[in-house]
Amino acid sequence: MGKRQRQKATATKTSAQQPSASSTSSAESRRKPDTFPPSLLRGYCHYQGGAAPEIEALVPNAVFIARHALSSKECRDWIEHAEGQKWTDVNHPASRYIAHRQCGRIHRDDWEMSSRLFRRISTIVDHVAPQLGIFDKSSLHTHQRRAAEGVTLKYMPVSCNPNLRLYKYEKGMWFGRHVDGSDEIDVTPDCPISDVSDAQTEITVLFYLSTCQGGATRFHLPHAGGKRKGRGESSVAFTPEEGAVLLHVHGDRCLEHEAEPVLSGAKYVLRTDIVYGITKTR
Repeated sequence: MGKRQRQKATATKTSAQQPSASSTSSAESRRKPDTFPPSLLRGYCHYQGGAAPEIEALVPNAVFIARHALSSKECRDWIEHAEGQKWTDVNHPASRYIAHRQCGRIHRDDWEMSSRLFRRISTIVDHVAPQLGIFDKSSLHTHQRRAAEGVTLKYMPVSCNPNLRLYKYEKGMWFGRHVDGSDEIDVTPDCPISDVSDAQTEITVLFYLSTCQGGATRFHLPHAGGKRKGRGESSVAFTPEEGAVLLHVHGDRCLEHEAEPVLSGAKYVLRTDIVYGITKTR
């Protein structure tokens, strides 16, 4: 079950379009307080030679990796920006309901940067999403009346979560075994997906901004009978690589996973999610 599979995504023209320098500087001047500078992420697809990203199925139909989603310079810029901000210390021991966690965190609500991130990985998302078995909410009875009135409904990826989190794990820091829940997204009239309904997160997205020793993201695979823990369970892990992005389904189908202790160096991660929503066309 844990066998890795390599797949190739199809590149799209729109993802490779590069914004002008003036558009980036204009966005910088309009930037709201407590958001990330747009210059941290160029708007076009950074894949070596313009080639499509190679996608690796770490766990088929559940966990996927794509390398070089961010350039080395972009990763360095994100880290440099983060180190100029104030980190919030996260340090809570394990309890019955909460996993152990120790790291630094920076949080921003930023629709503009989340839109840039979504454009950056849209090719990857288009390739991965159909394999995750995410329930199509547009098929629910409550939506069928609208469909019968000549409106075509589709539950699909529409954005990255504007709730962006930067994490810093230094030597000895780790995050215990846990699962990621799904969150509803508040769609307001002024947000980029204002025409979408029933928006909620379905896929966790982790951008690795640094390479370090240790700090692997390890997924535990249920064995026969569907149990999460027990003898004979197997697991697969991905050790942080600068510029890589990891996507895994969350919510009811989320695999239990953990962030192993960093042995040397520091692990910087940018966390967001893929938001799904119901779109309609006539």
